[in-house]
Amino acid sequence: MLVRTIKGAALALLALIVATPAFAADLSFTGQVTYRERMALPANAELWVTLVSVPDQTPIASAAAALPARSQVPLHYALNVRSAVVRPTGAYGLIAEIRAQGQTLFRNWQPIEVQSGGQAGTQIQLTFTPPPPHLAPEQILPPPETPNPLVDIVWTVTSIGGDPILPQSKVTLSIAGDQRVGGSGGCNSYFTEADFAGPPLTFSPIAGTRMACDPAVMAQEGRFFAALDATAGYELAGNALKLVDAAGVPLVGLVRQP
Repeated sequence: MLVRTIKGAALALLALIVATPAFAADLSFTGQVTYRERMALPANAELWVTLVSVPDQTPIASAAAALPARSQVPLHYALNVRSAVVRPTGAYGLIAEIRAQGQTLFRNWQPIEVQSGGQAGTQIQLTFTPPPPHLAPEQILPPPETPNPLVDIVWTVTSIGGDPILPQSKVTLSIAGDQRVGGSGGCNSYFTEADFAGPPLTFSPIAGTRMACDPAVMAQEGRFFAALDATAGYELAGNALKLVDAAGVPLVGLVRQP
């Protein structure tokens, strides 16, 4: 029998060993399974927990449960076995595996020793198991998610088309997590959306307020909006950002705002 409860990445395993006397008491082994790599698990992943004899690692009892897609560690387990299959004087350990698509993704290769009468709070640290050479890593495990380096930052424009920003103006750009873009064009507030799916970076048509300002500032704002419309990529170096066109020509220079 398998019992699963989901709360974040919580998982419970319950194993009943058959063909043993009905009066035999259960032994319980509980704890957490974790690994160091910061990566979510793929769909159809399973957690297996096995009680083995040591040092020969002969399996005594095992149970498995499916994991929700993109589960995160720690995973909680409870493995129950009949006492009749465990010798009081024997030496035993626990091995845990996370499997997906017929491959072992994580495993502890050395059993974690436990008491023959059951044990609570046993922590099992798993090691990442690289896929075999004939199977590309992306077929098993998705790459770890990395934050977009342009998002949730206010960027101050320093130049447009190689010309420095007029000292009496301030032009800004910020991209939210949902890819909404906004800022000041120097005179008017503007709104657009970023797209990182096709070319490295493009912007949708710009909408904004319609205030009138100094003619030089208005002309600069027009050049800035035209540069956003022509953007097809970016170059990032530390706190400096360049928006470039399809040929890699710099259009806008920006710096991260403190």
